[in-house]
Amino acid sequence: MNNSKHLSVSLTHGAVILIVLTVSLFVFEGGLYAAGTAKKIRIGGTGTDLATMKLLGEQFRKTHPDITITVLPSLGSSGGIKALLGGELDIAISYREPSGNEQNKGLASIEYAKTPFVFVTHKTNRLSNITLQEVADIYNGKTITWPDDTPIRLILRPAGEASTKILEEMSEDMKRAVENSFKRSGLNIAINDQENAGLIERLPGSFGTGSLCQIISERRTLNIMSLNNVKPSVRTLADGAYPYFKDLYIITGPRSSPLARQFIDFVFSPSGRSILVKTGHLVTR
Repeated sequence: MNNSKHLSVSLTHGAVILIVLTVSLFVFEGGLYAAGTAKKIRIGGTGTDLATMKLLGEQFRKTHPDITITVLPSLGSSGGIKALLGGELDIAISYREPSGNEQNKGLASIEYAKTPFVFVTHKTNRLSNITLQEVADIYNGKTITWPDDTPIRLILRPAGEASTKILEEMSEDMKRAVENSFKRSGLNIAINDQENAGLIERLPGSFGTGSLCQIISERRTLNIMSLNNVKPSVRTLADGAYPYFKDLYIITGPRSSPLARQFIDFVFSPSGRSILVKTGHLVTR
């Protein structure tokens, strides 16, 4: 009689354990996750579009409040891709596609937008237009003051960085001018997009480059100049009147969480597209 009771209790405990194990696991988009596992999406990469990713994340969480979205400080495109391969990110934002070697490691990319590449000055500068020849003269050091005699404080980006490459590809004169600018002494070189915008924002007489999406989404107080009498905008980029831009890619890797796919789908939803357009993006998908 006692043995029977003992057997009954053992079976009951076994059943309870089985039930607990069963309900502690759930299937989400084909992946098996332990209950209580944090639902999070980690995003990082080029500083150009991190603020936009934060805006998209805030809107996404209105319908997915159980998912935490973390946008890391600027890592750069290559840094973001490296972090993605290391499992430290679920989504990398990049101005370039993964290289062939990176693709072989399981990365997949989607071009989601283009944004105008622009010339900017300190907010107190009232000059609204500049020509490409005038830009080359500034980089060459031929022009060192603004029309009101304020010294021009040129802000450079590192050699090989996306903004520098775009400048070099504008013309042969610009390529030589950029090369000459690195030979000049005393110029500021901004390491990332946030430092670049911050320097131009703070320094009277400053002149440099930027991305329309970053300026809008970060609410930067900068004077965005027309180039050759064409105002940079989503419209002028779309119709080809303004030819200079940065490509923007969303990249996922073999360790990206299944939740990343939900966020990417949201980016291309009507709500996500609306945010992109309002923040200076020409949506390409």
